[in-house]
Amino acid sequence: MSDNLLRIGTSAILANSTLLNTTSNNIANINTEGYVRQRTEFESQILGLGVGKGTTERLVSDFTLKQLRRDTSNYSYAQQYVTEANRVDALFSNPANSIATGINDLFKQFQIANNEPATLANRQLIIGSSQALLDKFSTLSSLVLDQENFVNQQLDIYTSETNGYIKQIADLNLEIASFGTGNSRPVPLDLLDKRDLAIKNLAEMVEIRTLDADNGEKLVFLGTGQSLVVERGQFNLVTLRGDPDPSQRDLKLQLSGRTTVERDIDIEALGGKIGGLLKFREEILVPTQNRLGQLALSMTDAMNSQNRLGMNLNGEIGGNLFTLPVSSGFALSSNAGTGAVTVGIEQGEGESLPPNDFLLTVEAGQVRIQAIDVKGNVITGSDKVVPVGGFPVTISSADAGGDLYGLEITLTGAPAVGDQFELKPLSTASRTLKLATTRPEDIALASPVRTEFTVTNLGNAQVEGLTVTDTTPATLPAYGFDTPSGLINGPWTMTYVGGDTFEIVDNLGNPVATAAFGSNQYQDIFAQAGIDVGFDFSVTGVPAIGDTFNISFNDGGFNDNRNGLALSALQTAQTTRLNPLSVPGGVNSVNFNQSYGDMVSLIGERTNQARNNEAAGKALLEQTTAWYESLSGVSLDEEASNLVRFQQTYAAAARIISTSQTVFDTLLAAVR
Repeated sequence: MSDNLLRIGTSAILANSTLLNTTSNNIANINTEGYVRQRTEFESQILGLGVGKGTTERLVSDFTLKQLRRDTSNYSYAQQYVTEANRVDALFSNPANSIATGINDLFKQFQIANNEPATLANRQLIIGSSQALLDKFSTLSSLVLDQENFVNQQLDIYTSETNGYIKQIADLNLEIASFGTGNSRPVPLDLLDKRDLAIKNLAEMVEIRTLDADNGEKLVFLGTGQSLVVERGQFNLVTLRGDPDPSQRDLKLQLSGRTTVERDIDIEALGGKIGGLLKFREEILVPTQNRLGQLALSMTDAMNSQNRLGMNLNGEIGGNLFTLPVSSGFALSSNAGTGAVTVGIEQGEGESLPPNDFLLTVEAGQVRIQAIDVKGNVITGSDKVVPVGGFPVTISSADAGGDLYGLEITLTGAPAVGDQFELKPLSTASRTLKLATTRPEDIALASPVRTEFTVTNLGNAQVEGLTVTDTTPATLPAYGFDTPSGLINGPWTMTYVGGDTFEIVDNLGNPVATAAFGSNQYQDIFAQAGIDVGFDFSVTGVPAIGDTFNISFNDGGFNDNRNGLALSALQTAQTTRLNPLSVPGGVNSVNFNQSYGDMVSLIGERTNQARNNEAAGKALLEQTTAWYESLSGVSLDEEASNLVRFQQTYAAAARIISTSQTVFDTLLAAVR
């Protein structure tokens, strides 16, 4: 009997010592990151005497753990996105950076100058406001570029951390697999804790899925299904590449066994901090930079075009107010040829420019230009095919049926069929625009043409609606503007000869045009005559036979503000194209302030949505964490209660041994 008591007491002492050790270990590691609460359970002996074998295990639910990893990825994604978005939103919500304020100030100066067009000081204010507006464009674009550089730096850091976690998981897998799956060498529980912590840290970076291997390893995959950690400690690394634009890095998966082999990663389902960074770049940074460039180019090109249609303070045809940049295309690394591409904005075609980048593909006897979205995908239906006879070659809207998205593209070198180039004329435009002149005299507020009726006319007809459309001598055959200023063989004389017919002759008596009308609607005289002289007008009222009108260059017309009014009207003109699939102009375009307002609204909307997503993700993660901690977390109250209970059980077990000793001594005394 005493032998049984001794055996029972000894097993009880050992069992409760193990329970005390487990509880003490839980208490000691309450602040250890990644520690999972442990519990020791014992079996009863086969013969019912004493405590059987004990097993210490971690209290963890695989379902809860996977849910925790998923919610960790989602919250990290939303938190990273909103952190970055808040910076850009703060930039564009600051009134000091407002492009709209600069635009309004510039056109306000035009309105002031139109009141006194011959005053040099008013024109100088236009030059000053123009430079201030360019500075605002440059400042905002540079700030957005800073965010792009910061994103690249964070991607470098996060990629390095991600690869560190991947390697750590792979190493722990090898160590855990070395213990086998039998009971003879149980896996140390701290290794399982370390591996789960590494997987959780990896889940903060990217969304992952896990599978259990037969040898005890954890296989880890991206949310898109691509392998990160496979069996026998093999793993793949995440790397960054920029193709073709080195400044815009994309995530690639690099095979550990063959580092030259890379696979693309779908960032749409990437998740985690890296996914949040890339999505922020895709949805806010790139569109913002492109819209800034589009607004800057469409506005400055429109002002250049209108200024060229006027007469400056020196009595000459106006020139450009701004110098528009030319950028180089990015050749894809897979190109076989030695071609190069430069791209600029065709004069007068800024309103055809959509807020997109473009892909140029060299084909047999032609080139194909396609608009691409922020994800780098070709927009279906945006193809422009231009035949080419050889290289070098320059193509523009005239070669593409009138619409090449406002681009003027030059191909040089020897590109091969199949070579592709990514064109990004908008990404740096806001920072590289410059004033073409700082002379206030070069602002063309006057119209270059004036018309006068002869005082001896018997009718009441008058010339109205004079509109100048072209002042380039090379594009005006036979008639129009000469260089440096003046009408060819002007002034011209227009005479009403009856029968609703006007005849126009130059100062040498040579006929310029004959316009015949079938009614008394004398609209667009030169268009009715079927010729283009770079301007047109209409006649209102009733002319008498023999009534004459003079058409001449506006010499000395420095107090004229007709072209200045046209420049002012650009503020509300629909000159910014909405998308590459719409026809530029009309309802498919917006004005400068609307374009900027849409850009700011887009940033604010996506930032606000990101904040809501972050709040929802945080609440869900807190709920899942509480659920996980209820099983796997250490509770001091519970462990303290267990400690007291196991101490008492240990003391009682010691009492059993003491009792067995007493019984044994009694038996010895009885046989003496």
